[in-house]
Amino acid sequence: MIPAGQDAVREGVPGPGPDTPRRHPSPLLRLARLLGFTEHRCPVCGTPVDDGGAAVSGPEAGMRAHGLCPACARALVPYVGGRCRACGLPLPWPAAGQPLLCGECLASPPPWQGLALHGQYRGALRQLILRFKHGGKPALAFLMAGMLLDAASCLPLPDAILGIPQHRDHLRRRGYNQAHELAVALGLSLSLPVRPDLLWRPTDIPHQTGLSAAQRRRNAAGSFRAADVRGLHLWLVDDIITTGSTLRAAGAELLRAGAARVDVLALARTPRP
Repeated sequence: MIPAGQDAVREGVPGPGPDTPRRHPSPLLRLARLLGFTEHRCPVCGTPVDDGGAAVSGPEAGMRAHGLCPACARALVPYVGGRCRACGLPLPWPAAGQPLLCGECLASPPPWQGLALHGQYRGALRQLILRFKHGGKPALAFLMAGMLLDAASCLPLPDAILGIPQHRDHLRRRGYNQAHELAVALGLSLSLPVRPDLLWRPTDIPHQTGLSAAQRRRNAAGSFRAADVRGLHLWLVDDIITTGSTLRAAGAELLRAGAARVDVLALARTPRP
């Protein structure tokens, strides 16, 4: 598509004169306009979006900047309530003052230093992640990477980005690794290297779905291996933090391999059952 204004104004090319016959859109372009293919549409629901609509402010304005329609922007605004500053667990206390730590993070601090989190794993955000993860919609990674960038605005930029890896057998069954897709979209947005070679899973582990927190910890313990990452500051990316056991195991392995700092970026945190 030619950028607005450049179809009639080109350096060194005269514009059409009064006797120049008017060019009509091609039948294919007319059909595309009739079907709405040339309109900007919300990447979540497909509703046509009027970029010249009423001005909005606050968190909704930030979501509208990602091209969302008003309804989806309202449904997907970031969570701003009380939460644990280390693992993102929603807490019943107000958000004013210093962020708090949950009991688990007080007793056993996680291996990462900074956390960027968009929201809670429920409602519209849950449905969006399920479409991305299980609905064959990896292109949603770029929308979600924009949401993560907003959340990570307070974090220093890393030397490299990587997603939580999957074992090759799991990847073969799934078809793509949603955490890696998010890492790639972040890397492209920031012009930073994406390094999936720095962390891998040597063995396939049972699915975590339905396991208790203790079972997840046992399941994830020792399941990662890291390359030599001495002195590197890394962003470790995942879609959902459920208990944090997977990210704890991965972060601990990166620190064992010499990482100077690990920050975690995740789209959503599951509330306590």
